[in-house]
Amino acid sequence: MPTRLDIGMVTSKPRKTSASPAHHGMSSFASRVVRRFRRVTLKLRHKRDEEVEDEDGLGSPAVRYRPDNLDDITAATKFSKAEIRWVYRAFKQECPSGAINELTFKNIYAKFFPLGDSSHYAHYVFAALDREHSGTITFRDFMLGLSIVMKGTLQERLRWAFSLYDVNHDGYITRAEMLAVITAIYELLGDSGNISHHCPQSHVNKIFKKLDLNNDGVITVDEFINYCSMDENIRNSFAVFDDLW
Repeated sequence: MPTRLDIGMVTSKPRKTSASPAHHGMSSFASRVVRRFRRVTLKLRHKRDEEVEDEDGLGSPAVRYRPDNLDDITAATKFSKAEIRWVYRAFKQECPSGAINELTFKNIYAKFFPLGDSSHYAHYVFAALDREHSGTITFRDFMLGLSIVMKGTLQERLRWAFSLYDVNHDGYITRAEMLAVITAIYELLGDSGNISHHCPQSHVNKIFKKLDLNNDGVITVDEFINYCSMDENIRNSFAVFDDLW
């Protein structure tokens, strides 16, 4: 179980690498979908000759929220058409309507973290994925986020992590924003983290001391990326996802 919080990191005892909160959040849901789509893939290999694709090119019947054209999603992500088709089938099994609202997303998150309250952290991850602020995560939203987490460069992944903490999306992380997200992480860990309720503020102070180099009270995306890209533990945490696909 996660036992220690670091500079935007959650460390687990069983493995020496750690996962950033943004990746920790995204990968929990992503890994579930990936596991399911791999099971589905095994079945599909025996039925491939029987498949009939519909007009959107994703091999699926009409849905309430229709995904973008397959070519468009392929161009916007680092996935092949075959990978996108497989993920779409798994996505539809998890989300039959073709999109995820925040309540559903929180319910999914709660299954991964039964020992704590994951609702607040799930809210911030949902907001980071919901680029259009529409109140739903579409298949395209999910694939864009998954592409960054699973196949993005270090800088792309760090920018996505930054967006999680930049709650109001103004390009800066304030102490209040950092405190809100860090507190949500502590709530998510619950008793498994062996932490004090007074720790979040102290944690935020330590982060700002290291990242806010000009002491202006905010962390910019450049300060965030420059520090994280030089930290070996953080770099290693992203490498965990390189072999998942």
